[in-house]
Amino acid sequence: MPTAQSSVPKPEAVATTVDQRTQIEAQLSEARRRQETGHLEEGGTPGAEELPASDRQRLFDRLVIAYSEQLKLLDELESVKTAQPDNPHKQTLMAEFAGPPPYSALRVDALRDLVDSGKERLHSLASTERALETLKVGRLETQQRAAEAVRLAEDKLARADGQSAIDKERLGRELAILRRQLAEAELANIGMGLERVRLERKGVQALNSELERLLTRVRPEQRLGKEELEQQQALLRKELNVVIAEIDALVIANGRRAAERQQLTKLVAEAGSSASQADRLELLDARLETDRVLLLTLTWLQTTLQVASDAWAQRYVGFHSEDANTRQSVISGLSQSREELAGRKQIVDELQQAARVAVHEQQLRLGGTSLDPDATDKDSSLYEALQQRARAYQRLQRASARMERQLDRWLDDFGFTARTTSADDWQLGALQLAQTLKSIWNFEMFAVEDSTVIDGKTVTVTYGVTVGKSIGALLLFLFGYWLFALLSRRLQRVMVSRFGVNEQMASVIRRWAMISLAVALIIFILNLARIPLTVFAFMGGALAIGIGFGTQTIIKNVISGIIILFERKIRVGDIIALGGMTGHVIAVDLRASTVRGFDGVEALVPNSSFLENQVVNWTYSNPRIRREIRLGIAYGSPIRAAAEIIARCAEDHAQVLKDPPPEVFFEDFGDNALLLVLVFWVELGPNLVARRVDSDLRHAIGQRLEAAGIPIPFPQRDVHLDISQPLPVRLTQPPADNV
Repeated sequence: MPTAQSSVPKPEAVATTVDQRTQIEAQLSEARRRQETGHLEEGGTPGAEELPASDRQRLFDRLVIAYSEQLKLLDELESVKTAQPDNPHKQTLMAEFAGPPPYSALRVDALRDLVDSGKERLHSLASTERALETLKVGRLETQQRAAEAVRLAEDKLARADGQSAIDKERLGRELAILRRQLAEAELANIGMGLERVRLERKGVQALNSELERLLTRVRPEQRLGKEELEQQQALLRKELNVVIAEIDALVIANGRRAAERQQLTKLVAEAGSSASQADRLELLDARLETDRVLLLTLTWLQTTLQVASDAWAQRYVGFHSEDANTRQSVISGLSQSREELAGRKQIVDELQQAARVAVHEQQLRLGGTSLDPDATDKDSSLYEALQQRARAYQRLQRASARMERQLDRWLDDFGFTARTTSADDWQLGALQLAQTLKSIWNFEMFAVEDSTVIDGKTVTVTYGVTVGKSIGALLLFLFGYWLFALLSRRLQRVMVSRFGVNEQMASVIRRWAMISLAVALIIFILNLARIPLTVFAFMGGALAIGIGFGTQTIIKNVISGIIILFERKIRVGDIIALGGMTGHVIAVDLRASTVRGFDGVEALVPNSSFLENQVVNWTYSNPRIRREIRLGIAYGSPIRAAAEIIARCAEDHAQVLKDPPPEVFFEDFGDNALLLVLVFWVELGPNLVARRVDSDLRHAIGQRLEAAGIPIPFPQRDVHLDISQPLPVRLTQPPADNV
C-alpha cells in the first residue's frame, strides 16, 4: 500500500497542474465573456426577451459547460492523485486481525464483503475505462474533421470576393474554430476522465490486493463461537418473525379482497356491469394476483431463512468437529442447500424478468393514456400492483443471492483443498470421493412400472434401474458365464474320455448347454437385481426389425450349422469339394465352417452353402478312392509283360491298397502307342497326398519298363509321297535386284 510520502505530488507535477488550471480558467472566462456578449447582441438589453440562440451562441454555451467540466475533472484528478486509497472499515479489521488466532468468523465474513465490493468496484471501473476509450476514438475523429473544416473555411475566406462574401466566410471560419475548440475541450475531458479512472482503478486494485492477502492469512484460522452463532440465529429469527407477520397480514388482506370481489361479481351478475364496476373488478383481480405473488415470494423467503438458520448451525458443527465423517456430512448438507437455492434461482430470475417486462409495458400504457382521470387512476393502480410484484421478486432474489454467496464461501472453507482441514484433508477427500462414487452408483437411469394382479386387484410396483444395479448385474453375468465355460469344457472332456461321445457331438452339446445356461443366468440375475424383464419391452420392435432385416443371413447360417452338426453329413476331417475348392474340414461352427485346401489356404464357408450347393464328400462313408494312371507302350512291345511290370509297381507301393488289388487294363490302340490303364485304390487321410502316390508310381513304372526294354513312344507322324504321276517342275527367273 502506498505510504503518505509517496502520495505527495512532485513540484514539477504541481507546477504543471497550476499552469493547466490557469489556462483552463482563462479559456472559461473568455468563453463566458463571449457568451454574455452574444446574448446582449441577440437580445438587446439584459432584461429583454431572448431570441432563439444561434449556432454561434450554442457553441459558446457548450464551450462554457466543457471548460467547467474540465475544471471539475481536474479537481477530481488532483484529489485522486493526492488521496490514499483506503476503506473506512479497513483499519478496524486490520487491528482485529493483528492479534493471534483464532479469528472471528463473522469478522472474516466482513473482510470477504470488503474484498467482494472491491472486485465489483474494479469491474465497474474497467467497464467505465472501456467506454471512455471507445468515446475517445469517436472524439478524435470529430476533432480531425473539425480541424479539416477550419482549413477549408480559411481557404474559402482567402478566395472570397466582396465585403458580404468576406463577412459570410469570416463567420463560417469562426464557427469552425469554435467547433474545433469544443472538440478539443471534450477530448481533453475524456483524457482527464480516463486518467482519473486509471488512477482510481490502480489504487482500488492495490487496496484489494492487500485485503486479499489478509484474507488468505486469516481464513484458515477462523472459528465460529457459540455467542456468534446465537447472535446470527437471533437475527434470522427476527427476520423470520417479520416475514411471518407479513404473511399473516397478507392473508387477511387477501381474504377481504376475495370477499369484496365475490360481492362485486354477484352485484354485476344481478344488475349488469357498468364501466366503473368493470374497472373495479379488473383492479381487484390484479391485486389478488399481486397478493398471490407476494405470498409465494414470502413463503420462499421464509424457506430461505430457515435454510440459512440450518446452514449456520452446520457451519458451527463443521468448525468445532475434528471427525472427517462429520465434516463430510456438513459439506453434504451445505451442498444440498446450495443446489436447492441454485435450482430456485432460475425460476425467480425468469419470474422477475417477466414482472419487469409487465411493469415497462404498463408504464408505456400509462404514458400514452388520455386525460381521462378515471382511466389514469386505473392505470396508475395497475402500475403500482405490477411494481409490487417486481419488488417482491427482487427482494427474494437479493436474499437468495446473499445466502448462495455465503454457502459458496463456507463450502470453500470446508472443501477438499481448504487448509482448514489440516491433517484430515486426505480423509475428507477420501470421504468426498466415496460420496461421489456412491451417488453415481445409486444414480437412477430410468424407472419401470410392473403390474401384478393380487386378489383380483392390480398392484403396480415401480422399480428403479440404477447404475449400480446395471454394473453389478453385468459383473455377475460375466463371472457366471466364465464359471459355466470352465464347467462345460470339463464336461466335454468327460463325455469324450469316459462315455465315448464323438468330439464333434460333444462340442455341439457344450455350445447348446452354454446358450441355455446363459439365458437362464440372465433371467436369474435380472430377478436377483430386481430389474423386471419389462425393461426390455421397448426394445421388442427394434429387435424384431433388426432380426428380420439385418440378421437374416446370420440366422440362416446358424440354422444351417445346427442342421449340419446334427445330421453329421459333413464332419471335421472330411475331404470335400465345394465351388472349385477341395480340402479338409478342420472346424464346423454354428455360423461357418473352416476348410483347409490342399494348398494350405483356409477358407471360411458359410454353413448355408453346404445345404444350398452340391458338395462332394470324399470321405463321407468310405475314405477309399480309386485312382487311375494312363500310359502307352510302343507297337510291337509285349503287352502282357508290360502289364505285369506296371501291376507289380503298384503292389510294391506302401500306400496302395492290396484289397482290392491293383489292375492293369489294355484300354485301346492309340495313334502312336498301345494304351494301358493302371487302376488302384488308396485310403484318404491326413498323411496321404494322392498326387505324390501318382508321382511315385510313374517314376517306378518308367524305370522298370526302361530296364525291360519296353519303350514308351513319343507322338509320331508318317508322311507318304505319291509318285504314281510325274512331278511338275517350274523354273522361275530371280528378280533383277538379286543378280
